[in-house]
Amino acid sequence: MKSEAWVSESRLTLISEGSRIEGKIRFEQFARVHGALVGEVHAAPGSHLVIAETGWVEGNIQADTITIDGFIRGDVVATGKVTVSGTGRVIGNIRAPRVALDFGCTFEGRCVSGVSEATAPQPA
Repeated sequence: MKSEAWVSESRLTLISEGSRIEGKIRFEQFARVHGALVGEVHAAPGSHLVIAETGWVEGNIQADTITIDGFIRGDVVATGKVTVSGTGRVIGNIRAPRVALDFGCTFEGRCVSGVSEATAPQPA
């Protein structure tokens, strides 16, 4: 029988520092990006994406919960919450029911929050 720690660890997608992945990226539950992603990122319902301080994404992102400690150039869409930490940088639009921009972050774009996914306007 597998331990709970093993099951949780097996659901983690990790892009390590120094790695570069290009194309359409899909993940199921939890992903941490310490390297580079170039392309579209889509996640299954219940997902959580963390862009670490050393991570960067060049492309649009869609997930349930997104935490940005690194850099994103592209639109960010979440069905739950987007958090841009003090080290995070986003150049693009953010659309989510809940958005938190921490002191020190960089954000260049348009933000639509406080509305459901179904009624939110589409990014330009």
